[in-house]
Amino acid sequence: MSSREVAAPFDSFVGGDRLIYDVEGDLTALEYTFVELDTGRARCVKAWNGGWPVGILRNKPIEDGTTTYFSTEAIVQTQGRSMVKAGSGGIAKGDLLKVDTGGVVVKATPTDADIIVGQCEYAASEGELGVIRLEKTYARVP
Repeated sequence: MSSREVAAPFDSFVGGDRLIYDVEGDLTALEYTFVELDTGRARCVKAWNGGWPVGILRNKPIEDGTTTYFSTEAIVQTQGRSMVKAGSGGIAKGDLLKVDTGGVVVKATPTDADIIVGQCEYAASEGELGVIRLEKTYARVP
């Protein structure tokens, strides 16, 4: 058995794991957090505010109000393994994770109607980058 451990957060993805969306608002401070669809515009994401999480924002886009075309595109990772910002209490290897205020992830203790977005594969303290294996599961607890 090896005692070697990965020394830094990492990504693992293939073509199709990352999608391009238009941007609603200024998302420059939200890289590595979850975003949700903007229901008012097609193919557009916005800051996560309690809706269904689409994926993790992988760049720092900002909407350009002077045009109706894709002014700056959001790169959103929806599958694979991605770096993600840890929320309150940090995250530990093996933790099931859910999205919390600001689109960060926290340890989930599944309760009815929780959306489990994945499992931690690289631990992180609050505000730091960890790694999540993305999986979307709607928890139904009897």
